[in-house]
Amino acid sequence: MEQVCRCCGKVFTANYIAKVPYCSKECRKERRRRICQECGKVYYPTSKSICCSKGCLGKYRNRISIEKRKRVCETCGKEFIMPYMSGKANRGAVKEGRFCSRKCYGVWLSEKMTDPVKKQYGFKEGATCRIYISECPTCKQKFTAKDSRKKYCSYGCMYDHNKKNKVIRYENNWKQREPFKCSYCGKLHIPTYRDTSSVYCSVSCRKRAERKIKRCQTNAYVRKSAERNGERFDPMDVLVRDGWRCQLCGKKLNPKHRGSYRDDAPELDHIIPLSQGGEHSKRNIQCACRKCNLTKGSMEEGQLLLFG
Repeated sequence: MEQVCRCCGKVFTANYIAKVPYCSKECRKERRRRICQECGKVYYPTSKSICCSKGCLGKYRNRISIEKRKRVCETCGKEFIMPYMSGKANRGAVKEGRFCSRKCYGVWLSEKMTDPVKKQYGFKEGATCRIYISECPTCKQKFTAKDSRKKYCSYGCMYDHNKKNKVIRYENNWKQREPFKCSYCGKLHIPTYRDTSSVYCSVSCRKRAERKIKRCQTNAYVRKSAERNGERFDPMDVLVRDGWRCQLCGKKLNPKHRGSYRDDAPELDHIIPLSQGGEHSKRNIQCACRKCNLTKGSMEEGQLLLFG
């Protein structure tokens, strides 16, 4: 079947119909021949590209971007490059960058505007940009600024003004609250201005109450309180009652190891822990080895005894 070479135009005979016919491998390769847009080097790419390497592609894009951003200042006639462009400028919808600096823009404005308009916008003689004269509401002094929205001469004046307004609003909205009884000392307290507490009459009562609550919530305090209010008995009676055997693991314990730090040292264990409201009595205490007692912690294990 006769076909025409896409590269050299030669007529040749092929066994099948190709989508892109070439008469030889040289023509197929020559068809992919490209010239780099940046360095002018001849190369044979495998995909569609306009440069021979990534470095040349970056230089090419940078050069095209600089050419797009070249402008001529309308005031001094100097050629300059814009630092950035908007999306509309990149698409060619608008033209940005009329002046090379703010100084040239101020000169253009001062030449274009009339005297009444300059006074209205705050222009001074010899100035190259707009200057607004305002009065600070805090210190009552006049200051100059480039933005008409600036109200204060410094951050300190702004902070003082806002703080003063907050105090005034608080004073206007403050209402006398009803008296209450202090939770610590029991005295009747009448709230005054800027008094936000509704439980304690003073800071000292609040701190004393916090210390008392913290002290009464410790394990040592709970244990001593339970022992003081609970049943009085000899610990050896409980150990002999249980036969010196751990009631959790069933291991036989040696009386000689009592008071030591061995894992098999016999100890007394509360079946219902004191931290969970258990009582300090013989029926709530059992014999346990040191290892099982530490492993159990504040969990409930075992059954209350029906005898003392």
